[in-house]
Amino acid sequence: MVEVIGVLVSALPFLVAAVGLVALGWPAPLAGAASLAAAVFGAVVWPGLKAAAVPGAILGGLGTSAQVLYVLFGGLLLYNLLSAGGAVEAVSSFLGRLEPDRVALAAGVVVGVAPFFESVTGFGVAVVISAPILLAAGFTPLRAAVLASWGQCAVPWGALGVGTVIGANLAGMGFGTLSDASALLSLPLFPVYGLSAVALADGWNGVRRRGAEAVGLGLVAGLGTLLTSLYLVPELSGAVGGLAAAAVFLAWRRHRLAEVPVRAVLPYAFLLALLAAANGIGPLRKVFAKLGPVFDGPGLPLLASAVFAALLLGISGGQAVAATRRTAAQWLPTAGAVLTFVLAGEVVAGSGAAGLLAGGAEALGGLFSAVSPVLAALGGAFTGSNAASNALFMPLQVEAARGLDLSAGLTAAVQNVAGSYASMLAPQRLVLAATAVGMLGREGEILRTVIAPVAVSVGLLALLGMVA
Repeated sequence: MVEVIGVLVSALPFLVAAVGLVALGWPAPLAGAASLAAAVFGAVVWPGLKAAAVPGAILGGLGTSAQVLYVLFGGLLLYNLLSAGGAVEAVSSFLGRLEPDRVALAAGVVVGVAPFFESVTGFGVAVVISAPILLAAGFTPLRAAVLASWGQCAVPWGALGVGTVIGANLAGMGFGTLSDASALLSLPLFPVYGLSAVALADGWNGVRRRGAEAVGLGLVAGLGTLLTSLYLVPELSGAVGGLAAAAVFLAWRRHRLAEVPVRAVLPYAFLLALLAAANGIGPLRKVFAKLGPVFDGPGLPLLASAVFAALLLGISGGQAVAATRRTAAQWLPTAGAVLTFVLAGEVVAGSGAAGLLAGGAEALGGLFSAVSPVLAALGGAFTGSNAASNALFMPLQVEAARGLDLSAGLTAAVQNVAGSYASMLAPQRLVLAATAVGMLGREGEILRTVIAPVAVSVGLLALLGMVA
């Protein structure tokens, strides 16, 4: 009986988050704060947990959160400056002229253009970028919102992999190792979203006409992601994968490659060059690492690219100030959610609650491999953030896998990928999609259509876990 109570106390942060987000409709920062309070409460009152570990866990969580939020602010600022300078509109118009067949354009956006932007900026920003492209192509608001949401299929590397960084830290493995395994698992999933895009665009006729191209683009995105993670810069895996698919999409239409908006895409080229130099040149990377967290990682390159974009596009001081204010308004709610959920996850891990829950999960035996991606998906759908999902569930998943003598590396990758894909179902991301297409208040309609390929992806991961 005592052990059952201990498991319930350890599970309280997850239950509070689920009830707050789903049943009560709380905003994510409030649900995260309640989850953190429940984690601290359990660690203090239950004798089987370690209250003394709470301060250290919170201190570690603050450092991890700062890294995530630094990158998020830079990515949002870059997007808002590009939008203020007309670059986002220019790219949207160009792609619309490039491919008049909206079925093909849907596949190119979902597995190429949108994954690139999602990987560079993260946290659903790709929805805001790709939705106008799809609306301009003639899609209804509902279909544009759904397609833009599916374009988040590179979320494990969103914001240049900060969620995967958190997951790797909590799993006790290197970022590159988790990135490699996640890329391998994602390889068959990119085509799922490509096929879903052409099916939504024109039903079975779309699949018949453009299905092979959609699968091909998905495989290019997956292979580009995997090869970049294995041999180049893991942080850029999703960006390069999306860029590779977009490049193939453009190459098939090279006879229409006129009036390319060079100025509009130069800031992203500048960002990729900075990231490649900072991460791919060994001596330079060591120098940045010694200078501290402000210089180490993608945060500074994002800010530098934002300045480059402002100068290149001739953005005035007033426009820059307005873009910065918009960035802060977008950043603060997400910052609250990430901070509170990351701290809650660190307390759950440090206090021993994750280990206690893992003991309960071990009772599932061989079924745990099938349940693991479902649990991860619930975390992504509840929090809307791969970073927050990993913070909450990664310790539990890895502890349970080790207790059952399963591959901790595979389990960590399943958590990372399933949580990432399901984050597009989160209320805050659905609101973002609804706002982008003028459907605010009709998020339920979007959810009912968005969910199908996510469910297929989670099912494939469960099947893989059972046979691996």
